[in-house]
Amino acid sequence: MASEMFNIIDSRHPNFLAQMGDWDKWRMTYRGGDEYRERYLRRFDTREDLNDFADRKSMTPIPTFAKSAINDIRNAIFQRLSDVIRKDGSDAYQQAIDGENMGVDNRGSSMNYFLGNKCLSDLLVMGRVGVYVDAPEIGSLTTLAESRKTRPYLYSYAVEDILNYNCAKPEEPSEFQSLLLRDTVMQYDADTWLPLHSVQRYRLVYINQMTGKVNIQFYDLDGNLIDRDGNASGPIELQIERIPFVLFDIGDSLIKDVADHQIALLNLGSSDVNYALKSNFPFYTEQRDLRAVGSHLKRVASDGTATQGGQGAADEVMKVGTTQGRYYDTSVERPGFIAPPSAPLEASMKLQDKLEGDIRKLVNLAIVNLGSRVSAESKKVDNEGLDAGLSYIGLVMEGGERRITDFWSAYEERTPSRRQVATIKYPDKYSLKTDADRIEEADKLGKLIHTIPSRVAKREISKNITTVLLGQKIKADTLKKIHAEIDAAPYTTSDPKTIIEAKEAGLVGEQTASIALGFDDDEHLVARKDHIRRATEIAKAQGIARGAGDPASRGVSDLSANGNAGKEEKEATRNTDLNSTTKKPVRGEGRATAEE
Repeated sequence: MASEMFNIIDSRHPNFLAQMGDWDKWRMTYRGGDEYRERYLRRFDTREDLNDFADRKSMTPIPTFAKSAINDIRNAIFQRLSDVIRKDGSDAYQQAIDGENMGVDNRGSSMNYFLGNKCLSDLLVMGRVGVYVDAPEIGSLTTLAESRKTRPYLYSYAVEDILNYNCAKPEEPSEFQSLLLRDTVMQYDADTWLPLHSVQRYRLVYINQMTGKVNIQFYDLDGNLIDRDGNASGPIELQIERIPFVLFDIGDSLIKDVADHQIALLNLGSSDVNYALKSNFPFYTEQRDLRAVGSHLKRVASDGTATQGGQGAADEVMKVGTTQGRYYDTSVERPGFIAPPSAPLEASMKLQDKLEGDIRKLVNLAIVNLGSRVSAESKKVDNEGLDAGLSYIGLVMEGGERRITDFWSAYEERTPSRRQVATIKYPDKYSLKTDADRIEEADKLGKLIHTIPSRVAKREISKNITTVLLGQKIKADTLKKIHAEIDAAPYTTSDPKTIIEAKEAGLVGEQTASIALGFDDDEHLVARKDHIRRATEIAKAQGIARGAGDPASRGVSDLSANGNAGKEEKEATRNTDLNSTTKKPVRGEGRATAEE
C-alpha cells in the first residue's frame, strides 16, 4: 500500500494541518472548566508576581456564553428530531433506531439520542463530525443463518481523529477512496476486565483496486501492522464496496468568531473580580500643615520632646476605622474617606455586557450565513435567516443519516437489489423562538385577520398562527390535519366576542356560531331547548300574561322579537318633550314595610 519511506500514520490531510491550530480553542471555548481558565487566563507581567497571579486565577469566574448560545441551537434542532420520519428498512434496523436490542451503538441508544448527544454538539462547535458504521467480524465457519443474527452498529469520530482521506471519483460508488482514522481503545485487566488505561491505534480503510472491496488495516503507534487486538496481522477484507463512513459537514464552526470574545471576557472578568476584592476599599485622608511634618524635622522622643532641641516632627502612626476617632484643627476640613473611582470598573462591565451580546449575535450570524446557502434572501440577523440556517443543518443531518441507512443495509444484505433501505425525512422548519415570542407573533397575526376582507387570506393567516404556535411542538401530520380543518371550516374566526356579537345582531346562525366557539355540531339544539325552558320559567315567575306588553321589557328577552325592547321602553318613559316639567321621572325612595 505504501512505500517504505512513507509512514502512513504520519500522513495528514492539508485541511487538517490548516485548521488543527483552531480546533483546540473551539473545543475548549465550548467545554470551559478549569482547563480553559488555565489555558487562556493571562498574567499581568508588569503588575503582579506569580503568587498574585495564582490568587487571581483561583477566584476567576469562567464565562460560558458561547456554550449557552450553541446549546440553544442544539436544543432547537434536537427537539425536532422526534418528528423525523424513519420508515421501511429491516426489522433489526427499526428496533435499533428505537433503542431496542442495545440500540444503534450497542449501548442502548436510539438514533435520536445518538445523533443528538454524540454528533450534534460536535457538528455545531467543530463544523464536522464523522460516524462509522461497523459490524461484528464473521468468521469463515459461521453459517449464513448465524451471520444474519449479527447487526451493524455506530460510533462517532471527532474531527481531530479524522486524520487523512481521499475522496473517490464521482463515477465510483464510494464517497471515499481511502481514509485514515485514529482510534482510542481501552486496555483491560485479564482477570477482572476492568479498564487499566487507554491506548491509541490507527485505522486505514481503503478500497482494494483489484477486488473493489473495502479493506481495513490497523496500525500501532510505531506504524506496525496489527489487528483489533494488537496482534500482528494483515488487512481485513469486508464484503462491501463502499467505505462505511459518513462525514457530517456544515462548512465551518459556529464558534469560530466568538472564541476570542470569550477569552477577552475571561480576562476582563478576572481583572474586575480582582479589583473588587483587593482594591475597592476607601482610603483615609486628613489635611495637614506640611511645614510641621516631614522627615527633615527632628525626631520626637518617647516623652514627646525633640531629641536635640528645636521643632520636632509631627509624623505619627494613626489608627483609623469605624471605631477610631480623630482630632482635627478648626482651620482645616474634617478628615474623611475617599472611595476609589468606579468609572474604570463600570467601563469594564459595560464592555463585558457588549461582548456577551456580541457572542450571541455572532453565533446567530453564523447560522444566517449557513441559511444563505439554502435561501439567499436572508442577509441579516432575523428570525427568517435563523430558521433557514437551522433548516440547512437539518438538511446536512438528513443527508448523513440517509448514508448511514445505506451502509447499514449493505452490511445486512450483500445483493444491492435485495437491500431494505429505510426512508429518512427530517422536518422542514426549525426555530429559535421562545414560547413568549411565538405567542406575541400569533397575537399580532390574530389582529390582522379582521382587517382583510379576503376569506382565503383569513384562512392562510389562521394557518400561519397555528404554525407559529404549534409547529415546533407537534408532528407534521398533525399540523396538516389542523390546516385541513381550517380550510373546511364554514367560518374564518373563532374570536368569542366577535361571534357572540354577530349572533346577537342576527348575522350568523346558531349552528355556525356554536361550532366556531368549539362546541359539538348539535350543541346549539340543546342550547335552544335550554333557552326556551329558562324563558318559560322566568315568564311564570314574572307573571307575564298574553298581551301584557313586550316580554323583553319584563326581563324575558328570549321571548321577544326585539332584544332591545326593555331599553327602548325605559328611554320613552324618560322623554319629557310633552310634559309640563323637564324633570325626568325616576323612582323615589321605597316605603318602609311593617317589619321595618
